[in-house]
Amino acid sequence: MVVKAITVAKENIHGVSMQTETLASHDDYLITLHRAGETPSKKLVITFGLLPSGKTPAGFGTSFLLKKGYDTIYVAQERGTQYQGLSQAAFFEAVADQCIDRDVVTYGSSLGGYAALYYGGCLDARIIAAAPMLPAWPPLEHPNFPDFRIAHEELWDASRSLKPPVAIYDMHLRFDCMMIDEMVLRAYPNARLVKLEHTGHIVLKAIQRAGQLTPFLLRLIEDDEIIPLDLPTEDCALWTFGRGKLLLKQDPEEARRLLERSFALEPTRFAYELLLNILLRKNLLAEARDLMKQSSERTGQTFDVNKGIARLIEEKGVSA
Repeated sequence: MVVKAITVAKENIHGVSMQTETLASHDDYLITLHRAGETPSKKLVITFGLLPSGKTPAGFGTSFLLKKGYDTIYVAQERGTQYQGLSQAAFFEAVADQCIDRDVVTYGSSLGGYAALYYGGCLDARIIAAAPMLPAWPPLEHPNFPDFRIAHEELWDASRSLKPPVAIYDMHLRFDCMMIDEMVLRAYPNARLVKLEHTGHIVLKAIQRAGQLTPFLLRLIEDDEIIPLDLPTEDCALWTFGRGKLLLKQDPEEARRLLERSFALEPTRFAYELLLNILLRKNLLAEARDLMKQSSERTGQTFDVNKGIARLIEEKGVSA
């Protein structure tokens, strides 16, 4: 069952005063319009949730866009459905009236980036897709989704925008590159690619930490222009982790240096696991103990590790 046009006044999204309207409510999705002011903004930005998100009226990008004066529509999925319960036709029916005579931009990251591409097509929208990902897409052969049913048409068979989308991604991540090369570029050979290095899958986080996300997005939304990004390297925990991980087999000593640098900048479980694995396999047990102690002291907790590393810890008899 789809319910449309329920209007509710709210002021509770990070202090931003606005009005919301439920454009469509369904077991599998919720589509909500947020108005930034009394007069409709000339640009309308439609955003989509990431994989772990659920059916909420606001989410990815909502607060930011309202603060910048843009009306925005948030499209939420029922958790775990990967938007497969929402067809292009149903999406178009829900939002089309709001798009008349407006410059429409669809925007999302990861699963939301895929959704921005898929649904932006039927609106002839401008599309901003950060690391687009459909985890259950069969060519990816993701072990967590062996029997997941894809209801959507392939991106290249679905309705597509006449405007070349912008896709931002880490050029060293295998599955992210597969999505770009085998899905996005097949549907949009003229896509404008922003290739980054060692940002990880959540590429927007690296841009945000560098203080460049707001001007980057606003220029895209306002002028459809891509401004150059100058992201930090050795002083960025994300970059040093990504670079270190890439060099694990090729140059293990440099990989260790970079991972130690990453952990010093920001002690994360991911850097901790890789470093601990290196030290244990090289029988550098004193260094492994020091790392475990340092991790506990800096974070106030003991990181959970995967089963393989847990076995190594037990075999080597290492404890902090």
